[in-house]
Amino acid sequence: MRPDAIRDVRVDAALAGERLDRALMRLGDLSLRAARRLIEDGGVRVDGRTATAALRLRPGQRIEAAAPAADPPRPAGVRLLAREGDFAAFFKPAGLHSSPLAGRGGGSLEEAAQALWAAAFPAEPARLRFLQRLDCATSGLVCAALTDAARQRFRAAEAAGQCRKDYLALLCGELDTPRLADRALDVRNRRVSRVLDRQADPLRHTRLAPLAVWRGAQAAALLAACGLPPAHGPVTLACCTIRCGARHQIRAHAAALGLPLCGDERYAHPQANPPNPARERFFLHHACLTTPFGRWICPPEWPALPPQENRLQKWLESLGRSASMDAKESLVAARSRDRDRV
Repeated sequence: MRPDAIRDVRVDAALAGERLDRALMRLGDLSLRAARRLIEDGGVRVDGRTATAALRLRPGQRIEAAAPAADPPRPAGVRLLAREGDFAAFFKPAGLHSSPLAGRGGGSLEEAAQALWAAAFPAEPARLRFLQRLDCATSGLVCAALTDAARQRFRAAEAAGQCRKDYLALLCGELDTPRLADRALDVRNRRVSRVLDRQADPLRHTRLAPLAVWRGAQAAALLAACGLPPAHGPVTLACCTIRCGARHQIRAHAAALGLPLCGDERYAHPQANPPNPARERFFLHHACLTTPFGRWICPPEWPALPPQENRLQKWLESLGRSASMDAKESLVAARSRDRDRV
């Protein structure tokens, strides 16, 4: 049975007490992931209302499901940026999922990148092993290993604190001095990662530093140019540095500092019903990945920034020449510079 064939199903004794997502698996022959995405997209109603995946069904309730709405057109722009030995770096545009999603079409970075590799290196067929995933609305670098051995080397370097990932973000509010977010995150089976009241492993910290701040009319013009809703107060362009990322780490940590990403309703208003990930819009870009095996730099493809944009260009240039960005820098040395803990 397909999802759009579930019409006016009445909960009987066999379904009573079952979670809604599990019931949809049985009724529509769906995987659990596909059932949950159908619910998240608003394609399921119980007694005429949208419901959560965890809803426990009661006898006599009416379930209606429809095929999920089509994703927006897949954005163009996936590119093979460079190859370094057994690693390859790709550019993912905002609006494209990193991985194929059960129950949804629209393509993914991984599918497009595999096709790009086959076209660029027809004599070297390889199954790409992707080492990162970016949120749908996040753009930037994604690295892939060409062999299992290369993937293991990357993970070992990452666990040793030798991989550094630098992002750019537009934040609502004024970040006037570098900050360190060091709280642990609860990411288990959650649509919104929760910041906990305990310290995380240093590999899971997020360092934020301001590059530029806009206020008043300049801030309003910037948000309008980016297609984002207006904000009350300044807007900060910040660099955000992590080593081992957790789900939504930068988004959750920035919001915990009172500086949510501009347009990120999921974390600016965590109590509200989160939007469909495919339709979220905020500005977060993975600009630089530094590893013992290579360094890749990718400027963002954002609308023109107000006059202080030269600070962004200087920061990008510094990534390529600064010895302080060396991937072999010890984690202990990095931690010694992080004084403003939150």
